[in-house]
Amino acid sequence: MADEQRFSPLTALDRRILQALQQDGRLSNRALAERVGLSASACWKHTQRLFEDKVITSVQARIDPRAVDRQTMVMVGVVLDRSSQQSFEQFASAARALPQVLECYLVAGDMDYFLKVRVRDLPAFNRFHSERILALPHVLQVRTFFVLDEIKADGTLSF
Repeated sequence: MADEQRFSPLTALDRRILQALQQDGRLSNRALAERVGLSASACWKHTQRLFEDKVITSVQARIDPRAVDRQTMVMVGVVLDRSSQQSFEQFASAARALPQVLECYLVAGDMDYFLKVRVRDLPAFNRFHSERILALPHVLQVRTFFVLDEIKADGTLSF
């Protein structure tokens, strides 16, 4: 389960910085400062505070999955064999260790977890499913959903 974090209220300036960085995480500090109307030194201080306060958790490059031969995305719903803190912790720990699992969510409803998985192709997923997913601790049932088209995958927050 995620730890609950309390954040200081964001100023309008903080929000402008966050929106600009979501649009382009490669902005230089100077370009970011110009975009949000600050001096470079003031912008640096604000941005560093957002990192220190863990408002910004990371900056990452988005890679075209085809370029690294991982064009097949599958959403995998998992039901565990029991609902105990230990079974949830064991499953989550094992799922985190799988590089094919890009994201893992504990959910409410018919499933216990949803995994976002990237693999080369259908045979690669078949192997991953039989060798890795079914071997995860406490797995009772698995449902797979092959992604046919990514309609929106920019992952930016609106605020």
